[in-house]
Amino acid sequence: MINGKETTEDSDSCLMKRIGILGGTFNPIHMGHMIMAEKVIQQHHLSKILFIPTYIPPHKHVNDLVEARHRFQMIKAAISGKSNFEVSDFEIKREGKSYTIDTVQEILDHYGKDCEVFLIMGADSLNELELWKNIKRLSQLCHFVIVNRPRFKTEASARLVEIIGSDNILDMERLKIEINPVGISSTDIRNRLNDGEEIKDLVPECVEAYIKEHGLYLPPE
Repeated sequence: MINGKETTEDSDSCLMKRIGILGGTFNPIHMGHMIMAEKVIQQHHLSKILFIPTYIPPHKHVNDLVEARHRFQMIKAAISGKSNFEVSDFEIKREGKSYTIDTVQEILDHYGKDCEVFLIMGADSLNELELWKNIKRLSQLCHFVIVNRPRFKTEASARLVEIIGSDNILDMERLKIEINPVGISSTDIRNRLNDGEEIKDLVPECVEAYIKEHGLYLPPE
């Protein structure tokens, strides 16, 4: 069940339908994303995690956002060989601004409405969650999995509690994930590349190779 937030960890028949969603610009995907995904899939016994790059993010403006096809290919390379990780082009195919409510509904339509969807996000996103499109309806369709990030609180605002209700907040608290601070961000990686610095160990080797091959994030001429 999704609306009642009952989980199905003990049911083998439903285990294959515990789908995690990790969305974002992935501009580029980095080791922090990979560590987060590994931790969530292990701790909450998910059958798979879908990495879903946005086409145009609705809540942020990124000056140096590379084309969606490049971000998709970098994710595809990074997760190659990991059978429980997949990359989805749901939002790229839709084009326009990428709203999570539309993506979750599309995933439920694709996998079946009896599946459980776990929406994974950093604590930075929690701070703006009350502003998301149809957030009350979204809270009825999926679980929220909040992952700590340095300098961001992991407690819901009073406004969010008012909108989605205390039961959903308790579910979010129960599913909260704590990881050791990674100290990696896509912004920092882009800045390093722009300054001609190395990004070794910040991204998977295949992603670093892709960036160099396609001349991404180069300083302006």
